[in-house]
Amino acid sequence: MSFSIIPIRELERILKQPGTILIDLRSEADYRRGHIEGAKNIPYKNWQTEKETWTHRYDTVVFYCERGNQSMYAAKEMNKRGYHAISIAGGYQGYKVWKGTARPNEKQHI
Repeated sequence: MSFSIIPIRELERILKQPGTILIDLRSEADYRRGHIEGAKNIPYKNWQTEKETWTHRYDTVVFYCERGNQSMYAAKEMNKRGYHAISIAGGYQGYKVWKGTARPNEKQHI
């Protein structure tokens, strides 16, 4: 299996592939304030325990968090467990910049 970090502009293509799940690792409150459409919310603090019993069979597991650090760790862990795991570079903040919805102080290069 493989692990990769993708730019946000590749997300739409990957999500169209059958057997792909998108997981938002941010808190429930952050998820409620806004998230990528179709994402399942599993807060990172819960993910730490849930990963030990993860039995779902997906071809691809895509993670994102606020800026990309936690999602990179989660993707590496799932890769070790035999999944094709992906982290989105820049996390949700990168997504907001790409969609043009970031506030000026959130701008970052994607």
